[in-house]
Amino acid sequence: MDLLNNTKDLAVQKSQQEQVQQQKREYYLLGTYLRTKGLKVFFYNPINEEVKELEIKYSDTIHLVPMGGKLIPTDYENQKCQVDSRCTYFEALNYNSAMKRFNNFKQGKINDLCNLKKYNPDAKIDFF
Repeated sequence: MDLLNNTKDLAVQKSQQEQVQQQKREYYLLGTYLRTKGLKVFFYNPINEEVKELEIKYSDTIHLVPMGGKLIPTDYENQKCQVDSRCTYFEALNYNSAMKRFNNFKQGKINDLCNLKKYNPDAKIDFF
């Protein structure tokens, strides 16, 4: 039984450690936005000059809440997606309307491509 003498084979080399450290990524919360019902989120990548639809992940769990004698399924989690801080994000009905908005931005007809509304928990709406 010569188990302790074979530890050279099990030792992690420096190149393997560097590869593991390069694979680590840190994720930060860039912001929270209010979505418009029925619209999809698209992004413009200025490096590749392309417009694509953003993939949004939904939660896998649903909570059943009793209301009025019935169980109503509700989802308490927000929709989540991974974004790139170099890209510009905007909402549109479909790909054709996203391209129209992008072309209007390129021609200078609109000032900002992003039309997402920032979330403000202390917002007060005055109707008068």
